[in-house]
Amino acid sequence: MNNWILEIAGIEHRGVWENARVIAAGKRLLELLPPDCTAEKIEIGRNAQTLALELAERARREKVVVLATGDPLYYGIGGTLCHIVDPKNLRIHPGLTAFQLFFCELKQPWEKASLFSVHGKNGVLPWRRILRSELAVVYGDPSSPAGTLAARLLKCFPEAGERPAAIGANLGLPDAEVHTGTLRDMAAVETGPLSMLVLLPEPGPVPEMPLGLPDAIYQHQANLITHPEVRAIVLSKLKLRPGVMWDLGSGSGSVGLEAAGLCPGLTVYSVEKKEERIEDIRDNLASEMLENFIIRSGDIGDLIDELPVPDCIFIGGGVNHLLRAFECLKPGGRLVATGILVATSARLAAVLDEYRCELLTVNVSRASALGEHQMWKAENPITIAVFEKP
Repeated sequence: MNNWILEIAGIEHRGVWENARVIAAGKRLLELLPPDCTAEKIEIGRNAQTLALELAERARREKVVVLATGDPLYYGIGGTLCHIVDPKNLRIHPGLTAFQLFFCELKQPWEKASLFSVHGKNGVLPWRRILRSELAVVYGDPSSPAGTLAARLLKCFPEAGERPAAIGANLGLPDAEVHTGTLRDMAAVETGPLSMLVLLPEPGPVPEMPLGLPDAIYQHQANLITHPEVRAIVLSKLKLRPGVMWDLGSGSGSVGLEAAGLCPGLTVYSVEKKEERIEDIRDNLASEMLENFIIRSGDIGDLIDELPVPDCIFIGGGVNHLLRAFECLKPGGRLVATGILVATSARLAAVLDEYRCELLTVNVSRASALGEHQMWKAENPITIAVFEKP
């Protein structure tokens, strides 16, 4: 039977589900069905992946409707089913999204809104991107309802406490609620799991861009960190774009973390073998709360074949693996390596001549106190080599 259809609809699409033999939905939606609905009711919980397979199989024999609120393709059951069911066997009836209903309540245009969700993110909250957005919408989940999200954002950046904000809960349902005030006010609001936080536009303090952040922000060992000025240059030479980046010999992880923060579509693989530095990377990742940064513990040579093919590579330590890393690079990709030792600089100047597009030295001097005056204090010069694969 090839002409079967599995339908996804909202509770408002009565014409779709009223004759269904099977209706699957979350507990709250099932409770909204009228008493005269005789369909078999199946609750969707944490078993969504397994249940989706079962529903697809049953739809071959009987009418099955999956109920969802808003747009089921935005972190909803629709996305799960799209990976399982052939598109020709799937029909989706979208409804108003919760954020559309919320903005109507707020009388707030939303064409400039940036959408975020913590669903399935294991607590990850990209707070810099959220707070730097002119207008941000953050969908909560059972473990992180909107009030909790507001409190977490405040903890990361207390200066945003007076920013106008709002919380909407159970939008589109009879017990809908809306709260408005400041972000600090929202941190005290308690709601159920179906909630979202909106940060409204207003000039005020925002977190700095994750580019050349001060060394003091990062945990690091014995000053073994790529310093801000060099970090900014390296990131510009990598020509970041969505894809995969390797950060080999990560040290503190500062370069990879800033790359991940600047380019959300980029997945960064941080490779480091020294356990004390790995702990620093974990602490730094916990502070930045990025979902597109993955730590791999071990020797570069042992792990390099296990990593996905990279679009760009940074080598801050372990230039002995430069040639092998370059072989793995995608065509058109870039590899940037740095060195402070004379021997490392000489090696960078001697390898891959035909692919090296830049070789430069960065010298940074900082003003430091000398009695009542100041003098220039030079840091170690850094050699930066840039290679590009045709």
